[in-house]
Amino acid sequence: MEQQSGQGSGHRVFAALYGWMSPAIEAGPIGAARRALLAQARGVVADLGAGVGVNLAHLGPAVTHVHLVEPDPHMLRRLATHLPAHAQVHRAGAEQLPLPTAGVDTVLATLTLCTVQDPRAAADEIRRVLRPGGRLLILEHVRAADPRTARWQDRTAGIWSLFAGGCRPDRDTVGLLTHAGFDIGSLHHFSVPGMPLTSEWVTGWLTAGAAPAGEASREGDER
Repeated sequence: MEQQSGQGSGHRVFAALYGWMSPAIEAGPIGAARRALLAQARGVVADLGAGVGVNLAHLGPAVTHVHLVEPDPHMLRRLATHLPAHAQVHRAGAEQLPLPTAGVDTVLATLTLCTVQDPRAAADEIRRVLRPGGRLLILEHVRAADPRTARWQDRTAGIWSLFAGGCRPDRDTVGLLTHAGFDIGSLHHFSVPGMPLTSEWVTGWLTAGAAPAGEASREGDER
C-alpha cells in the first residue's frame, strides 16, 4: 500500500517490505484491476501515495506528465530512482497537494485513501486540483458490508495500521467520496480471496460534481 501518513518519520520497515510483497499482490486480482484502471489515465496525472512507483509501469502514452506525491521518506528513497523523464516527485501528503488548482487531468488513488490521516481534506484537494471533466481513478479496499466483519475491522484497526503503513481497514472510502460530491456510479465492487480483513474492494473512475451543500467553503476539515 502506498503509505500516506503526512511528513513525519514514515514507516521504515513497511517501505522495505513493500517491494518484496508487491509481486505477489500484483499477480492476483488486485494487479489485474490496477492494469485495467490505469489504462484510462490521460494527460497530466497526480499519483497520490506513489509509494515505490508501482503505477508507473502501467501508464500509457496518453499520459504527458506524472506528479508522484508521497510523504514517506523511506518510500521516496525507493521511488526516486530510474524515473521516466515526464515524472516529478513531491514529498507531500494528499491533504495538501503542491499542485495548482484545476491543473490535473487524472488523479490516481490506488491503495492510498485507506492511509491518509485526514481523508476528507484529501477528497477536497482532489476536487481542487482536477480540471473540469477530470477523473479520479481509484483502487481501494473498503469497509465491509457485513456488520460482523466491520466490527472486527474496527477492533483491529489500530494494530493493523501500526504494521501496515498506516492503513485503516475500517475506512468507508465509498461513503467519504459520496459525501465529497463525487459520482460513484461507475465503481465496480470485487472480492479478493485470502484477505479476510480487507476482502472487499472497489475500482473505477469518478468525476466531481457540485460541492455538497454546506461544504463549498470548507477546506481541510477532519473526517
